[in-house]
Amino acid sequence: MATERHNKPQPPSTSYWAITKLMIPIWISNLAIVGGGTIDTVMAGHYGATQLAGVAVGEAITISVYVAISGIMQGLSPIVGHHFGAGEHYRIGEELHQSIWISLVLSIIGIAILAQTSTWMGITKSTGEVAHVATLYLIFSCFGIPSGLAGRAYSALNSAVSRPKIAMFISLILLVFKAPLNYVLMDGFGPLPALGGAGCALSTTILDIATFFMFWAIWHYDPFYERMKQKAVVWPKKSIILKQLRVGIPIGVSSFFEVTSFTFMTMLISRLGAEIVGGHQIIATLATLVFMLPMSIAISGTVLVSQSLGAGDPQSARMATYRTLKMGISLAIVTSILMYHYKYPIVSLFTNDQEVIAAAISLIGLACIYHVFDATNSISAFALRGYLITVVPMVIYAVLLWCFGLGLGSILCFTDILSSRPLGAVGYWTSITIGLTISGLIVGSLAIYVTNQVCLGKKIRIK
Repeated sequence: MATERHNKPQPPSTSYWAITKLMIPIWISNLAIVGGGTIDTVMAGHYGATQLAGVAVGEAITISVYVAISGIMQGLSPIVGHHFGAGEHYRIGEELHQSIWISLVLSIIGIAILAQTSTWMGITKSTGEVAHVATLYLIFSCFGIPSGLAGRAYSALNSAVSRPKIAMFISLILLVFKAPLNYVLMDGFGPLPALGGAGCALSTTILDIATFFMFWAIWHYDPFYERMKQKAVVWPKKSIILKQLRVGIPIGVSSFFEVTSFTFMTMLISRLGAEIVGGHQIIATLATLVFMLPMSIAISGTVLVSQSLGAGDPQSARMATYRTLKMGISLAIVTSILMYHYKYPIVSLFTNDQEVIAAAISLIGLACIYHVFDATNSISAFALRGYLITVVPMVIYAVLLWCFGLGLGSILCFTDILSSRPLGAVGYWTSITIGLTISGLIVGSLAIYVTNQVCLGKKIRIK
């Protein structure tokens, strides 16, 4: 260990090729994860608008809760990146153990919130078969939270030490089983009852448990991690846990604001009818799917910035920030153009219901604009995480995505105060796109300011 500490650390390569090599496995992994959700939407859509609406409501609630608590786990990634960049491998295993302790507490909180099914059905005003499907969806999702959170800790660590291919291979293996498992649980097989749309949640839970055990086995048996392991279980350490929470809690809250600006739209739009919420769900799923590319670039940015700073090279961190921004925004613009041009065949892949298709088509133009600034937001915020700055983006998201996006959206959707008539789902998408545009410009400018100041040797007091 002494030798390891005194070796001069080398910063990572921040070339476009290095970013691409790091980003591609993360992107494939994220696509596989979101692909599971896309499979759920497509399969539920072909069971009818009611099943699709039930899955949409259940998924919206589950994601709202899960993203907030799993986002807290992301405090591990930049911290491990700093240790890895500094060559302090012996500290990484200790950080992982503390993250697992955090995941256990967060699991209890997440299950307690998600299990309030009657409250959630009241908030969304879901009734009948939609409420039945959504309620079962929430119950099945509760069982997957502990393994999902613990698996997130291993995934964050693997990315931080430049080994994203581990998560990629695991995600691809599990994606292969998603549709067949859905089919068995949704249709029933032998003694297994037909669960309809709720079977999507049970299959996700089963695969989350399998994911955790695969991550655990790789950590314990792959020689690469030997230098990082602790010799025994590390019991909770207040100082390490508090540091992870100081970084992670604002990330979790930011993720909550960002994702729930989407999912709460789904819950509120569900009051407009199954066809409207079905169209919204298709566009939300599509937006999430294409977002995985800039999200993967953003995660790569966090890794390279934190490793560069750990190695004592702020110039490399600056190059990582600038290059991930240029790369991500350019690709987002191209994606949006293609998505809009091919909107009819893309939407038709999800459903045959003409009313649902019409509802989706009315939203896709706004979703294209949203995507460009969603990419700007995420890449900038993730770069700031490498500098351990997480509080300010959280505040910006709270104001612009919730107060502005959802607040103004509710007015535009349900009233004619600011428009000639209630705009329905278009009202929410309009307000959230405006909010995200302003947020992207502010957070992007902040990321550029911070990286330039650090390169000049100035201390940053932003948190």
